[in-house]
Amino acid sequence: MIKYKNRYGDIHTFKLNERGNIDWTGNFEYGSFGYNDNKEDIVMVDPSGGPYITIEADMGMIGDELKGKKVNGFIWRNDYYEIIIDKI
Repeated sequence: MIKYKNRYGDIHTFKLNERGNIDWTGNFEYGSFGYNDNKEDIVMVDPSGGPYITIEADMGMIGDELKGKKVNGFIWRNDYYEIIIDKI
């Protein structure tokens, strides 16, 4: 698990799950979210204070253990995001 402290001091955690994706927890109360044609197709998440994460981002920006894991999408899971990783 990686803990990331954003510019407002909020702690976000990133943990690999059993599906090979990343569970992202943190404060999402104030932030921006981008969608394609519907709210199920999330393409960008930017909580207040960061980190800004979008489709095709390399998660290595969060920590070395996530380097090379490319974002393919997001799923909201009631109180956290599951970041879908591109499986090549």
